[in-house]
Amino acid sequence: MLSLLLGPQPNMRPPASAYDAHAGLARAGTPSTDRTRIGTLDVPWLGVGTIAWTDKLDRDPILNAALDEGLDLFDTAERYGAKATNLIPAALAAIGLPVGSDYLGGDTESYLGAQSKDATIITKFAPTPWRGDAKSVVDACRDSAKRLDRESVDLMQVHMPDIIQPFRAFGYENRREEAHWDGLAECYHSGLAKNVGVSNYGPTLLERAHHHLAKRDVPLASNQIHFNLLYRRQGSLAAIDKAKDLGVQTLAYYPLAMGLLTGKLTSSSLKEKIARNPNDTRSRELLRYLVGGKGGGFPNTAGDIPDGGIQPLLFVLHEIASRIGKTPAQVALNYIICKGVIPLPGASTVSQVKDNRGALGWRLSHEDVALLDAAADSLPFEFRGCGFQTADSKFVGYGFETWRLD
Repeated sequence: MLSLLLGPQPNMRPPASAYDAHAGLARAGTPSTDRTRIGTLDVPWLGVGTIAWTDKLDRDPILNAALDEGLDLFDTAERYGAKATNLIPAALAAIGLPVGSDYLGGDTESYLGAQSKDATIITKFAPTPWRGDAKSVVDACRDSAKRLDRESVDLMQVHMPDIIQPFRAFGYENRREEAHWDGLAECYHSGLAKNVGVSNYGPTLLERAHHHLAKRDVPLASNQIHFNLLYRRQGSLAAIDKAKDLGVQTLAYYPLAMGLLTGKLTSSSLKEKIARNPNDTRSRELLRYLVGGKGGGFPNTAGDIPDGGIQPLLFVLHEIASRIGKTPAQVALNYIICKGVIPLPGASTVSQVKDNRGALGWRLSHEDVALLDAAADSLPFEFRGCGFQTADSKFVGYGFETWRLD
């Protein structure tokens, strides 16, 4: 049925010795041995995102489950752990405006530092108009290391291009990416960071960063980007290809598109949540992605989605998952791994950790990867996030600043 739906697909299965004809997947060792490298770091092919790990979440069981499952790679940032009420004050502070709260970020680094001494923890520095020199990166790295209770950070990344430009509307723009790269180099040579990377860089900026750091004898270890089955065409695949050419490891945030690719979100459950809280922007936009509909209101990240939403892709995803005995989430994550990218799915329950871990130890066949590629390409839109949690922009008080990987 899928071949009729999507047209002829190339027969590109792995060698017979590595291919399970009944299940339609290739073996990749065991989950515990399914590992790779980020620079000097030995890590699993799957990490754990911690953007939702506020102090209101019962984090201990989730952390312990991840470590028990061999998922000892955690992705965080200096502001992760912030409560929703702190997001707007933090955004205002980022552009230099006075705010009435001293608490502008999260405590996830401190939590991870205290509870997971032997894990690999990667973090990020966020560029702002008032943090535009190399010293700002070094100071941020030193502060992160202190919160992590370590002498050095495993991987220090620049969180995004220098896109927060509040005076751009008046014709003034001051991009300082090279200063940030100089800061990364100082972190690396001083031993404050074992590895350095970037985030949300497209192929052109990635190559510039790689070249700039190479001149200072600093290897660029990683580029963390938005990548999943619902976000591939707007420069993500090109950035991945460029990273491979340069020897840079790509990491993927939002690999499950905020739950849209897990198979667990339904239109009825989302409608119930909206009925209980009409101001639930996240659920309203997820519903629009799921089934289609007109956009409206602020921030209207999803925009207008054609009727049927992502159902054509979900049909293929569920068919493959059922045939090979995996969950839709596991197939969606394994698809990313098959592209040579380390997915960093968030986890707010123990069951999510265990489900995510099931993406390791095997690989989709080339034929099934091609089916998923074709189904994803058939959609006339891509996933941009929900509400203030966006995948190609950042809310910075006066509005959204956007970037494009291409």
